[in-house]
Amino acid sequence: MLAAIAVLSLRSMIVLRGASPWTSVGWAATLGYALATLAEIVRGGHHAYNLPYWYLAALTLAFVIAGVRDEAQAEPWWWPRGRGPTRAERRGR
Repeated sequence: MLAAIAVLSLRSMIVLRGASPWTSVGWAATLGYALATLAEIVRGGHHAYNLPYWYLAALTLAFVIAGVRDEAQAEPWWWPRGRGPTRAERRGR
């Protein structure tokens, strides 16, 4: 499951290519969260400084900022192929 999250995070960042900076930060933090959690599982112990939780906080904040700024998202969510319209673009503004 964590590997699938990491792959979808990378794919979304490739599709967006900097068009949506906060969304890309959110996906980068999601990738970091998946890798830190996987490392924690493999090692059988906790990370110093609770690293996965910091990544979780960063990805939450980044996606909230992206939503407030109405940034475009990578769509469809199951295998990103392109950039989806923003709310303003859907309304014709």
